[in-house]
Amino acid sequence: MRLIPAEAPLKLGYGPIRESVRERCALPRGRELLDELTPSADPDTVRLRLARTAEWMDHLRFGDALPWPELPDIRPALQRARPEGTVLDADALLRVWQTAFAARRTQAWFRTRADRYPQVAAVTAGLVPLKPLEEAILEVLTDTGLVRDNASPELGRIRRSLVTRRQDLRAVLQRIQRQASKDGILAESEPSLRNGRMVLAVRAEHKRHLAGFIHDTSATGQTVYLEPAEVLHINNDIRSLEAEELREIDRLLRILTALVREHRAALDRNQQLLGELDLMRAIAKRCVDWDGFPTEIARDDRIILIRARNPNLTADVVPLDLALEPDERGLIITGPNAGGKSVALKTVGLAVYLSQCGFAFPAAEGSRLPVYTGLNVDLGDDQSIENDLSTFSGRLTWIREVVGGSSLVVRGETQQTTTHKRLTLIDEAASGTDPEEGTALYQALMEQLLERGDRLVVTTHHGALKVYAHARAGLVNGSMEFDTAALKPTYRFRKGIPGSSYAFEIARRIGVPQSVTDTARGLLGGQRDQLESLIAAFERDATAARDKSLELDQRLRESETLARTYREKLEGLTRERDRIRAKTLRQLEDMVTDAARTIERTVEELRASGAGKAAIKKAREAVRSLESGVHSQNPDEPVLADEPEPVAVKSDPKPQTLNPKLKEWVRLKGTESEGELLEIDGKTAYVSINGLRVKTPLKNLEPTVGKPKTEDRKPVTVVLNFDPTADALPRTTLDLRGKRGDAAMAELERFLDRAVAAGLGTVDILHGKGDGILRNLTRQYLQKRPGILAYDDAPWDHGGPGVTVVRM
Repeated sequence: MRLIPAEAPLKLGYGPIRESVRERCALPRGRELLDELTPSADPDTVRLRLARTAEWMDHLRFGDALPWPELPDIRPALQRARPEGTVLDADALLRVWQTAFAARRTQAWFRTRADRYPQVAAVTAGLVPLKPLEEAILEVLTDTGLVRDNASPELGRIRRSLVTRRQDLRAVLQRIQRQASKDGILAESEPSLRNGRMVLAVRAEHKRHLAGFIHDTSATGQTVYLEPAEVLHINNDIRSLEAEELREIDRLLRILTALVREHRAALDRNQQLLGELDLMRAIAKRCVDWDGFPTEIARDDRIILIRARNPNLTADVVPLDLALEPDERGLIITGPNAGGKSVALKTVGLAVYLSQCGFAFPAAEGSRLPVYTGLNVDLGDDQSIENDLSTFSGRLTWIREVVGGSSLVVRGETQQTTTHKRLTLIDEAASGTDPEEGTALYQALMEQLLERGDRLVVTTHHGALKVYAHARAGLVNGSMEFDTAALKPTYRFRKGIPGSSYAFEIARRIGVPQSVTDTARGLLGGQRDQLESLIAAFERDATAARDKSLELDQRLRESETLARTYREKLEGLTRERDRIRAKTLRQLEDMVTDAARTIERTVEELRASGAGKAAIKKAREAVRSLESGVHSQNPDEPVLADEPEPVAVKSDPKPQTLNPKLKEWVRLKGTESEGELLEIDGKTAYVSINGLRVKTPLKNLEPTVGKPKTEDRKPVTVVLNFDPTADALPRTTLDLRGKRGDAAMAELERFLDRAVAAGLGTVDILHGKGDGILRNLTRQYLQKRPGILAYDDAPWDHGGPGVTVVRM
């Protein structure tokens, strides 16, 4: 990508972003690659960069952590190891091992997760595993860089001999020291090391009392450091062994250096790829911090930024929503000072630059950007005392370079300019000189740039450029919203509406005397003032329309949510209905199968007893008829076993008098519940309904037509407090949420009494989940209460554990 000027990214605010990424790099090569990073002009390369960033972001947010330590730069060591016969020290070899180990571990880690991170795994596939080199280095060195005692048999022998001779030396010195200390000739109580040999500190006046060799004298001359003659040969042995040790270590390091030299190309490649991975990771970490989202690369030159935020600003900044269609080649942004025009322009520029560098820009999903081959930035701040350039002279120099550039540098090659591939950003167009001349100059510039296919984003205060944008095909006006009531900008961008500078309103808010602003309005002229007032009125209407649109959008979302909720409930009810139907059909089929087996056994018994063929045939036909009736059930119609036909309750305009007698069949008024009258106690009656003994006022009973056959079972005694006149239509759901234990159980008891009296088969108890207290109390009560067939949690789409379904 060609940049005019070369420091265009810094003008847009890339500098602080680059430094924040540098702080997140762990490898020197990663920091170097950051300095070399430039935006790609190839769409496929940009998509690949964004895909790698997205995978690293997913790993950092959700993946199991990959250790990523700070690794040293091994290129100097590789350079030193290049000539034959050179030797790397232990520290350099340890750094080589760290790099080789990191490369192998990184490759293995991503290989096992290639399905989740395919693009990053493709990069790590280029790493070269060097496990034999790692093992060779660790056989000689510890992980802290020390040479191991068992690095070779010879080194082990030497070091064992050194330990023995040093112990001998210590024993002899301690014996001599004890005697010399008794004689009072020592200046210090412990042996010292001089010139690599163990010596005793002896007072100068007593140096002839101890046979030996003087190696040093103190600064005052009062102490001499004397090697006793008795330990001379021991010290000589130690020095000789130490020399042998150094020669053996040197031999081992030469062998390792030769291995490094052999694998130098692979190590250099690993260093490069680890640096690239380090930069990807650092960029992804920065993008995670600002909550970025990889923008989609548009193929049709459309710009869409949704809730985009300039990453150099705080998180509570008003986001930018901006969209330009392919045929909208330029955008002219107007509006008040400090209203956000320049921030919006820089946000667009940064979004393009960072995306083509592989950054996930802080914008919402759905944002789209084209790939540009050139970026021209004019922020009007190119003053230069050294080059004798004023602000306007600097802008003219920029115009000369932009118009004069006939070719673009793209990925190191010179290519002819293609249409719609350069983005030109101009801030405060036509400022810095005479307004009329400046406007004419920049209008001519924009015309030429549009003719050659540039995409333009321009900010200005000049009304002539607003008119130009309105009249010129391919240009569109835009503005930054201003709250005329509060006299302050809202920093929201609006496309299609030119903005006013609101100079007088801002001056009034700052405290400029009204006399000054009134005089200024008069000097401005009535026509111009009316134009600004018209723009302000248009802006107010547009703001009101936007607020109304937002309100309608909110209502639409709420309606869609409500509709979706009811659709889900309906689907859940349908699934539950189908489940019950299927279960009932299976039960009926099982019943028929059992009945068939029983009848077959009976037939066999009849045949054995000599029954006629006609009776046997009739029994079999009855079974087949029953089977065909079950299998012909329509799956779209409910199948319920032993479901009674509904009984219509007719109201009698004349109240009937009831002189009931025991064992007669009666009905509870206002319900379909019927039963046998068991007992009359004054004005109270006891009726057996569905096997339960119901207590009710005598006046609430009415006679029935006909008397069904009474089941031969003993009634369960339950005292029900039921008055059908109080609730003619019994509820099937009870909500206990928010009620305390005793009150909830009392209400549950009354509810179930009414359900039993009304003949309900199933009811729902809504107690919620919470800590499970109401649920447990409800279950305990149901366990003790007679007349409960079963209870269980409701299906998940109907409340799950928060609702108990009770079958009476």
